[in-house]
Amino acid sequence: MNIASNDKSYDFLINIGFTLNEAKVYLALVKFRLLNGYEVAKESGVSRSLVYDVLNRLVTKGFVNKLLGETTLYSALEFDKVLDIISKNTYRNIVEAKERIKEIETNNKNTNLIYNVSGFDNLILKAKELINNSKKEISLSIWKEEFDLLKEDLKKAISKGIKVYIFTFSNIMLENAYIYSYNIKDPSNLFPYRRLTLISDSFDVLIGENTSNEVISLYTNNHALVSLAIDEIVLNIFWYKLIKKYDLLKDCETSKGFLNTLNKLRKELNIDTNMTKNFSVFSLQKGGLFNE
Repeated sequence: MNIASNDKSYDFLINIGFTLNEAKVYLALVKFRLLNGYEVAKESGVSRSLVYDVLNRLVTKGFVNKLLGETTLYSALEFDKVLDIISKNTYRNIVEAKERIKEIETNNKNTNLIYNVSGFDNLILKAKELINNSKKEISLSIWKEEFDLLKEDLKKAISKGIKVYIFTFSNIMLENAYIYSYNIKDPSNLFPYRRLTLISDSFDVLIGENTSNEVISLYTNNHALVSLAIDEIVLNIFWYKLIKKYDLLKDCETSKGFLNTLNKLRKELNIDTNMTKNFSVFSLQKGGLFNE
């Protein structure tokens, strides 16, 4: 009596990658240990026209041993070893699949996404997402209030070897980050709003202002807009370094001192107040401080 007539259930093998005929042949060999091709067909219920193809597939997979001699015989590999082969192949296939998907996603990544992020909480959630997904570098222009909400995420990024660059007017500290801070005691007097600009890997940018309860921020990976955001942070750091070079940081402890320092530099460098966004904002905020 062949094994097919004793047990019709092969799901436990099919569920781990066997075809129905492979399961029948393998179980026949497990039961009878050593069979030739004719006997395998007889005991498994797989037709003789198909059984040799099935046996060859199982031999190729390593699940069945083929013993050559006057008569070719077949034996089943121990099931624990079969499971080990399946586990290794499955893991390798999963790794390959992940790499292929990642390659396809990278090659087809949309670089022209632009969409609004509504609400302050969603702004912070999106900032955390970008920080946690960063691979190499994070650049930030930020105020202390928003920094405190993102500090732990930035610490984790730094612990993974990601470089973090921060420009700020506020007094903030973050170990192993590159911080360019004026440490102004009353930075809220400088602007009518707080702005957050976050750039991840020079590819993604998030820009938000908390001008009211209805915060509408912008996320994009459009190259031109990302470049503009990078330029803004670089120019702010440039101003910071220039002031530091002139040994004027000590005069910038308050918003008033900072504004007076900028005005002195503007005159010395012959810069028109309309040439820089910062001067325009300060002038508006302070009732024409820089107007002459």
